[in-house]
This record gives sequence, C-alpha cells and structure tokens, in this order.
Amino acid sequence: MFAIVRKFTLVRGSAPEATRRVKDSFVPLLRALPGFTGYYLLDGGPDVLVSIRVFASADEAMASNEVAANWIRNNVLEFTKGMPEVMAGNVLVSETRSANDEHGDEPG
Repeated sequence: MFAIVRKFTLVRGSAPEATRRVKDSFVPLLRALPGFTGYYLLDGGPDVLVSIRVFASADEAMASNEVAANWIRNNVLEFTKGMPEVMAGNVLVSETRSANDEHGDEPG
C-alpha cells in the first residue's frame, strides 16, 4: 500500500464548505480509480485540513495526483492558502478492525 498525505491551510472559516465538497464530489472520483483503498479527511486544527489517500501501489497513488489536482483547482482552490504540505510513502504498518469483530475482543 502507498499513502499520500496533504496538509492544507485554508481561508478562515472555509473548512465546513471545503469538507462538504470533498465528501460530495471528490470521494466519488477517488472510489472509481484503480487501486483505491481509502480516503480520510482530518480536522487539523483551526483552518487546517489533512487528507490521506491510500492506494494499493505507488503507481496508482501517483496517478491519482492528476485527478486530485484538477479537482482542487476546479472546486476548492478559492479556499486554500498557499501550496499544501505533501508527504508520500509506502505504508509500513496497517491495521483495521473488521466489521465482524465484536468490540475488539480476543476469541476464547
């Protein structure tokens, strides 16, 4: 797995609208991309959003950059201040709880 993390600084008070747009139109675009594994948008503090895109491979993640750049330019550029901080790399540890797990209890 490969992840791309971006930290966006936003115009004051624009996080709720940017978040709505991400949920309504960006996430559906990502779901359609090859290798898409997950997307997370975090509240990074006052006027800061942090996005995490996870793909099966580095090539698939990097290919998503063009889709993301076009979407940002057309949908939320007005809310951003400067360029985002970007980090990317192979996922070294990944753990999720299955929906079938009962409150994380160990069997037995």
